[in-house]
Amino acid sequence: MEPIRISSPADAISYMGHSLGYWPKESLVCVALEGTALGPTLRVNLPSNMDFVETYAERVAHYFGIDDDATAVLIALFTHQPWGKGHPKPFAPVVEGLKRHFQTAGLHVRHVWIVGATSFAPYDGDDPTFCGREIPLEALDSSVLNAEMVYRGSLIEQSDSPAIPELAATRATQDAVEAAMRDMAANPAHGLDAAYRLWTDLLDGGTEPTDDELAEVLAGLQNVGLRDHVLADMPGLNEPMDATLFGATDQAPQWDRIDSAEVLLKRLLTIAAPSHAAAPLTMLGHICWWKGRGTAAANYMHVALTFDPDYHLARLLDQLLGAGVVSSWAQHKETCYRNR
Repeated sequence: MEPIRISSPADAISYMGHSLGYWPKESLVCVALEGTALGPTLRVNLPSNMDFVETYAERVAHYFGIDDDATAVLIALFTHQPWGKGHPKPFAPVVEGLKRHFQTAGLHVRHVWIVGATSFAPYDGDDPTFCGREIPLEALDSSVLNAEMVYRGSLIEQSDSPAIPELAATRATQDAVEAAMRDMAANPAHGLDAAYRLWTDLLDGGTEPTDDELAEVLAGLQNVGLRDHVLADMPGLNEPMDATLFGATDQAPQWDRIDSAEVLLKRLLTIAAPSHAAAPLTMLGHICWWKGRGTAAANYMHVALTFDPDYHLARLLDQLLGAGVVSSWAQHKETCYRNR
């Protein structure tokens, strides 16, 4: 396959959308350049509090400093804040902090753009107090790179927010989950082991689960110990549980297996009542966090905590997301998830 070539600002901004797989909103997006080659893409939420700009810029530069091959970086701010004539440049302290910290890390900031709802522009125009000349977003659709990526089958979704399956538990499936939970409570060792083996068979066997099988697995996941065991086993690595749960292993996880687990967890939601939904929702959010999809992970956490405000793992992950913590797998090009 021919290498991807960026020859214009429209190409670069189009590439950011294709690299992420969706069009970012209120986001800072950075693309590493490794000599003349394109490196990893990083997306983080733009800061809502300007009091912690230095910490924010330092953390972003740190994530890029992990890539030993990176020599330069492209930056774009995707925001709906006004930035045309008569408006000051938004996030100016952020951009200055990023330039300073990237320079300290030995990375040259090649270009910075600002992307709005209808147009984009160079962040640093001829007049340093204003952004550069606005270009309509339609220019992205006609860029050479966008045409090439579309030809290769790449599409840019409007958002990375997952389509959360509608909870559609019937009285029969809800009763089945409750009955399975009672059986497991009566004989925990046998019941939880059977639920784990069933999960593994469904995950690795690729067979279509019945409602009764889904009910048994969903009942098992109400147990915190089994839930964590299933999460830690999902990447298919022989590593300590804490390292796997935090996505902090040197070896890349088996992303195809995690993708299959994601599909199975979404099937569980189709039979889940609100009282049983927090576990699969949180696990789906955990997978998104592993993949570096912070916005999608936060959406799952929000829904999980709506159903169960005291669900501990959802609250913990929500705090990690709020602090801007990115899983170690998502930070390294050798281990990160790549859009299929």
